[in-house]
Amino acid sequence: MQVAQRFGGFSLGKADILRRAMGKKNATEMHKMEEEFVSGAMKLGHSEKKAKKVFAIMEKFAGYGFNRSHAYAYSALAFQLAYFKAHYPEVFFDVLLNYSSSDYVTDALSFGFKLAPLTINTVPYRDKFEENQIFLGLKNIKGLSRDLAYWIIEERPFTGIEDFLLRLPSQYRKESSLIPLIQIGLFDSFEPNRQKIISNLSNLFIFVEELGSLFADSSYSWTEAEDYSQAEKFELEQSILGVGLSDHPLMTIAKATTESFSWIGDLAENSRAKILAQVQSIKVIRTKNGENMAFLQVTDTKKKLDVTLFPETYKLLANRIKEKAIYFLTGRIQERDGRLQMILSEAIEASSERFWIQLENHEHDLQIAEILHRFPGSIPVVLHYEIDGKTIAAPHFQVEKSKDLQDDLQKFTMKTIYR
Repeated sequence: MQVAQRFGGFSLGKADILRRAMGKKNATEMHKMEEEFVSGAMKLGHSEKKAKKVFAIMEKFAGYGFNRSHAYAYSALAFQLAYFKAHYPEVFFDVLLNYSSSDYVTDALSFGFKLAPLTINTVPYRDKFEENQIFLGLKNIKGLSRDLAYWIIEERPFTGIEDFLLRLPSQYRKESSLIPLIQIGLFDSFEPNRQKIISNLSNLFIFVEELGSLFADSSYSWTEAEDYSQAEKFELEQSILGVGLSDHPLMTIAKATTESFSWIGDLAENSRAKILAQVQSIKVIRTKNGENMAFLQVTDTKKKLDVTLFPETYKLLANRIKEKAIYFLTGRIQERDGRLQMILSEAIEASSERFWIQLENHEHDLQIAEILHRFPGSIPVVLHYEIDGKTIAAPHFQVEKSKDLQDDLQKFTMKTIYR
């Protein structure tokens, strides 16, 4: 554009028209503009031959200039972002989380940042980084009005759930507005049982409306309720915030299991390994021989891995592998296209459950061991003996979840339960 303006005598507007014509390779428009360019250049004292030569150079540049300029700009930006991410990760993620997308939380966690628990009295509006912790803000809660978020920040601190509801303006006194706040744990410091708060919410609203300020001096009788499981808490937090704050079910299993396994980040090429991973996606294809095989993408919450099931393995495991489920996966580690992958040979579903067996004494230990051996699986066994009050983990036994197993043990035990 500067060449067209200073050499050809074009205005900036006209130079931009030339730029667009060259960018779109509009031959008719470019031929017309060439005549005007040569004419304008000659008026500025340049020869016709020289003007045509300069225009030819510009025309050639137009064939690759657009791509080259964008490639340079994107490369420079990518380098600058990579530099900030490597040397100033707190600033980098602070900007991206607040002004781009909460999808970057997972990336931030891989850099060693931790998600801090949220409370109604400390949760910020925007995401905040402090002492290597990420405090997710109210802005991330899907469906939460900005006015209610600002009201919470301006009115706190609150001394309890009753105090919060008493001061809450009537237009926000709706279960749909408050349930997401409860489900992500904002009231855990007052009552850790989230289901209990939710099941009492409608009655609490009635008390607030009928008693008004007297509600603070009254004693509300709470109805008990069974709380969400750890896995349910994680899934609800993930659906509301885009990321789970509670322990991931996989991490709960990893802490409790007696199985030895490797993390994905520790895998090495040409080795056989067992990993603990959650299946994120399953893609089934048909081979040239008409047989089905599958490709899985799995994660251990920090790293991802591609897993291949060849036809013979797929036939054995097709009905056992489901998306979102967690498994101990065993197979051979290979490199493909510069990345490691697993060729799967075995998959056992993992669980944070335990199989509890209550026994009067040690009289039937041998028969119980024989029965447990017949139902191999991934659930650890815990024995409790009433005679001496001892509770013992049985590391040599892991069983499947089976009604038949419980039925076979019934005549030798006082009670069995999966929990």
